[in-house]
Amino acid sequence: MQLTRRGVAAVCVAIVAVGMGWAFGSRSLNAIAVTALIAIGVGAVQLRLAGPPSVERSNPRAGFPGDQRAVSLQVTGSRGTLVHVTDTLPDGLTATDTDTTGVIPVETPYQLGLTCRGHYQIGPATVRVRDPFGLLSETYERGDETSLLVYPTLHDVASSTALTEIIDRARTPERQEIDHLREYVPGDPLRDIAWKASAKRLPEFVVTEYAGQETAGTVEIAVSGTDSTIDETASAAASVAVFLLEAGLEVGLTLPGDRLQPSRGPRHRERVLATLAQVDSGAVPETAWTQADVQIAGKQRGVRVGFEGHSVSYGQLRGKALSGTPLGNRHSQAAQREVTTT
Repeated sequence: MQLTRRGVAAVCVAIVAVGMGWAFGSRSLNAIAVTALIAIGVGAVQLRLAGPPSVERSNPRAGFPGDQRAVSLQVTGSRGTLVHVTDTLPDGLTATDTDTTGVIPVETPYQLGLTCRGHYQIGPATVRVRDPFGLLSETYERGDETSLLVYPTLHDVASSTALTEIIDRARTPERQEIDHLREYVPGDPLRDIAWKASAKRLPEFVVTEYAGQETAGTVEIAVSGTDSTIDETASAAASVAVFLLEAGLEVGLTLPGDRLQPSRGPRHRERVLATLAQVDSGAVPETAWTQADVQIAGKQRGVRVGFEGHSVSYGQLRGKALSGTPLGNRHSQAAQREVTTT
């Protein structure tokens, strides 16, 4: 418990009044001093009776850099107690109006800005309780910390012919028995052209449709990066992985000190993004690196994406940022268009 500036002023007035009363014998000045001291005493008792308040924070959902999240603080306790509430934010998150003053119960809503990839802990909140006269205050840190994941920035990589070739190879049809022949349309793989049948119909071509279904296919991605490039490396890995997942493939990740087994679907997509939100710099074992279908390496000169002995700069692969947009439908449609044009 401590005196506020108003409380300090009241004590000073009381001291001056006592001094003047002692020097000049004015009892009215002593009354002023006694009143000030009584007010401070009453405020101290009220603060003790009020006790520490309770704070609950809403749970903002994970997002991407540039997203906004609504957060709300609920302060409860002894009704009628005057409080000033301020939430604690780590570096990498921004907000305005994270503090408010009111009488319990108090609700403090604010907008949280996500700026950098990472795993963050919000809180605890700082609650400053004051007596009704504003002479004394007690400061508490209340409320549990709230975890928040900020995913890596996603970019559109659907224009990469190299990645669509990986999709085409991974999604190999199980060629069992021939179902029927049909007319060739642009985008059909050349290996499916029925050359003998087409020779009888030149200049038209026909392709073979098989009765078997396409296998999902699996793509392994290995990721390594330095301290200065790990954020962009995580962005490259997330962009490539999400593109392949939206194309229906199973994706596995090998990271410095971590491993995510191949799988697919919305839940696996969230696991991939959550894992890459927290990945640290480092290298992966050499065996896993050489056996991976896609190698993403962050070095001093930038981030490069490698496959089948070739590598390109991530800057050459990526298009506009997709983070914060309705990614599912747009990315899925883009992936399907690229698959049909290989």
